[in-house]
Amino acid sequence: MYEEINRLLADFGNCLGLKSLALDQNGYCCLAFDAIYVNIEAVGESAWVLLYSSLGKVAPDAGQDVYMRLLEANYFFQQTAGASLGLETGTGLAVMTQAVNLAYMEASDLEAVIKAFVDAAEHCAQLFNPVQESVQPLTTPFSVNPIILA
Repeated sequence: MYEEINRLLADFGNCLGLKSLALDQNGYCCLAFDAIYVNIEAVGESAWVLLYSSLGKVAPDAGQDVYMRLLEANYFFQQTAGASLGLETGTGLAVMTQAVNLAYMEASDLEAVIKAFVDAAEHCAQLFNPVQESVQPLTTPFSVNPIILA
């Protein structure tokens, strides 16, 4: 079902020294780059995937300046490398999300996209003080077993 995406993920995984990197039966996998968890999820049976990452919980008393910094970072993707920032309803988690078309990509292209995503996520997480212990893979209906990369 996810043959093309899994081919690209396997090639990308080989570049990182990971064997058999692939989406699970639900079209999902998760990679961890230091404190940034990159969730990768297939969009139907297309070549599109969603990249998303929790940046941490915004403190309830964060104040207007925190939300202004996040909105400014989001404005025309200036500090997000093409991703969007938002807040998860009910949890207060700041989340970065990006839709990526993997058609015609090579492993080096995917590496560049993921590197830019991780760099932007790290930058945007510094725009506020995440509540301690709140940075983790986002909850999904599937089991989350991130592959940890240093």
